[in-house]
Amino acid sequence: MLAGFRFHFRPVLTIFVVMALGVLLALGNWQLLRLEWKRELLTKVEARVIAEPLPIDDVLKRVAAGEDMEYTPVRLNGVYAAQGDAKVFSTFDGAPGFFLFSPLLRVEAEQAFDPVVYVNRGFVPQSVEIATTGSGDPRRALPVAGLFREAEVLAPPSSWFRSTQKSGDGYWFVRDPVRFAASEKIPAGAYYIDSFAVADAEWPKGGTTRLNFRNSHLEYALTWFGLAGALFAVWVAMSVKWSRATND
Repeated sequence: MLAGFRFHFRPVLTIFVVMALGVLLALGNWQLLRLEWKRELLTKVEARVIAEPLPIDDVLKRVAAGEDMEYTPVRLNGVYAAQGDAKVFSTFDGAPGFFLFSPLLRVEAEQAFDPVVYVNRGFVPQSVEIATTGSGDPRRALPVAGLFREAEVLAPPSSWFRSTQKSGDGYWFVRDPVRFAASEKIPAGAYYIDSFAVADAEWPKGGTTRLNFRNSHLEYALTWFGLAGALFAVWVAMSVKWSRATND
């Protein structure tokens, strides 16, 4: 007893509280890990996007060696195929539309790497019709520059709700060149190029890679830890009773 307060152990309540505290603290620690990951991502992206583009074969060699090359500026030459485009549904500046992924037939590609590279040429509003995506001259190679990106891999809970297959109206919902290529029966690697903006080209609108990432993991961590503290306080309040001292 302490100043008229007595502790009454409640075994069932304590078991559930301990289990809930374990979950809340684990979620808080996970958000701290995500916070560190997000900070490293922001630092990496800021440093890479301002660098000069590298030849894509050099980047692919480093990827094959196990190096992370995400968001590295690259350059290559090729001709856009007349068929095989993939439309990935999305929004941009509040307008619905799609990102146009086109297979680029590489010129002088090394045999060690894929002769076809999918290029995200940019955003197209649904109200805009793209008559053709071909170069217009199959003999003329086009220079392409953009950011190297790995194929999108969905993780829970996104993977529970987003389809990885093409919809009936021709839209995809994941940026996965391997799936694009398989549907067209052409070879392509598990990466793509986010094209920079192309001069005098209104649509597709290139240079739309998202580089500003929301970082709210610290707030999330504090929320989980705060809930854990509140739960502990409730457990204490329900386990301690005040009794008035009596003199018989």
